[in-house]
Amino acid sequence: MLRFTIRLLAVLFTINVSYALPYEAPSSSDFHPLTSRLNRRATALDYVSYATAAIDQMQTWYSASTGLWQNAWWTSANVITMLADFQEYFPDKAEPTTNSVFPTTLSNAPTSAGNPGFINGFYDDELWWVLAWIKVFDVTGDQQYLDTAATIFEDSKNAWGTTPSACNGGLWWDKAHTSVNAVANELYLTAAAKLANRRPTTPSGGYYYNEAIKAYNWFIGSGMINSQNLINDGLDLANDCVNNGGPVFTYNQGIILSGLVELTWASGDSSYNELANTLAVATINNMTDSSGVLHERCEPNGCTPDLEQFKGIFGRNIQFLYNRATVMPADTKTLYQSFLQKNANAIWADDQINNQLGLVWSGPSQSATIQTQSSALDAIVGAAAVS
Repeated sequence: MLRFTIRLLAVLFTINVSYALPYEAPSSSDFHPLTSRLNRRATALDYVSYATAAIDQMQTWYSASTGLWQNAWWTSANVITMLADFQEYFPDKAEPTTNSVFPTTLSNAPTSAGNPGFINGFYDDELWWVLAWIKVFDVTGDQQYLDTAATIFEDSKNAWGTTPSACNGGLWWDKAHTSVNAVANELYLTAAAKLANRRPTTPSGGYYYNEAIKAYNWFIGSGMINSQNLINDGLDLANDCVNNGGPVFTYNQGIILSGLVELTWASGDSSYNELANTLAVATINNMTDSSGVLHERCEPNGCTPDLEQFKGIFGRNIQFLYNRATVMPADTKTLYQSFLQKNANAIWADDQINNQLGLVWSGPSQSATIQTQSSALDAIVGAAAVS
């Protein structure tokens, strides 16, 4: 059981107004209408069956020699996290896969990818692996995974605050110093909060907690949360580090959610959890279609492999909110459950062929990649965990 450090903290919460980019559905010709199967009442057993079949398909793309799926680096970290989520709730279904995958990837992935210690040129990549190994620790209790996460985290910690003076702190996206954006800073906040709850006195009291609070205060003050409670992609370095009005990506709406919940656990301050609910509800209201299905703005034909991964990250964090949040109004909890079930139903009804899951969850099904497969699996595993 996790040990939580209880600290009372008064936090000044302000949201700077910037640009909002709510979801706009493409023309009707771009999406296949949902079939009546979308409204069929699925059960937890159905979702577990869907997840098991799709994971079996996904494993045909796994290489034990590299420890990666289709040689995808940060995507593989997210696959590990999804599998660990599945194991948390359905260990008998997950462990035939994870008992070999977790140690194999831990051992082989850094060498095969040329990223010793899971360190490369991108701080967000490194922090995805931090979150992956924390989650594996949570479900296995094996200390080596938590120790690995803590070691990787130090590289980002050492770089925090080296951004231009106008940014007043924060973390670069990359070691080439090309941008300061939401993803790296949300990941840093979330990783620090999770480590604070699992290592409250190691290496010293408050070591990670203080990092999480610092990152939280910086992020709230950055202006990346806009007037619609959506998160724009980054800061304009040429214009005093103000909100750059960049895209609203689904994963940026999701990454921070579990970190905020963990901050409430660590501090006893419910305002973090309340903010998580505010951001999550705003995303569901702005980035789903009339049937409640989540879309990335690049769909159906303009998404890069990275963007194909994004939606599942939001779904994963909605599941975390549903099951772990200490502040949860009844109607909000119902909204989260319905969101996950609607999206899982849509995926299996209209985005699945031979257990392969494509990009557009409302269909029609397109060719699957490890990014689309694992992203859709996050929604299906989430639906299983809340049903």
